Amino acid sequence: MNFSRTEVTEQLTSLAEKLPEYPLQEALTARLVRLTAESMSENLNQCLKGTGINENMWLSLLAVYLSPDQEIMPSRLSDILNLTRTSATRLSDEMVANKWVTRPNKWVTRRINEYDRRQIVLSLTKEGEKLIKQIQPMLNEKRSGLWTGFSEKDHRELQRLLGKLLDKLNK
Repeated sequence: MNFSRTEVTEQLTSLAEKLPEYPLQEALTARLVRLTAESMSENLNQCLKGTGINENMWLSLLAVYLSPDQEIMPSRLSDILNLTRTSATRLSDEMVANKWVTRPNKWVTRRINEYDRRQIVLSLTKEGEKLIKQIQPMLNEKRSGLWTGFSEKDHRELQRLLGKLLDKLNK
């Protein structure tokens, strides 16, 4: 992170001094959540470096892996990853084409839904499942220190608070 937590606090405190109606606590919390999310994304991409994929590709592969029969429609992928339909379609195209790597093996295939020919279905291949099972332990190892010092209670409280905020945002 190029902008420290202290700098963020100082900047927003200065703003609150100049604008007395400025909601300092809410703004500071929102900024810290955003910086944390961006830093976590950057951290995951750094951990994935060398695998040939990035965060969106990884989360997409996991979404297909967890879907019934390891099949998913791009529209469902869009919902799960909070992407636009266009972005999900582009990501689906990249997964099928394996644009992320130079390996000849396909991780995901695409076919027309036999019951509704308007729908596209993405299916995880054995090679895709193998990739997930190779990458996940490596990610666990590389990210093991990230949560050091957080108790089970800390995790539950953070999840509760973030869930509460997310529920408000989704109303």
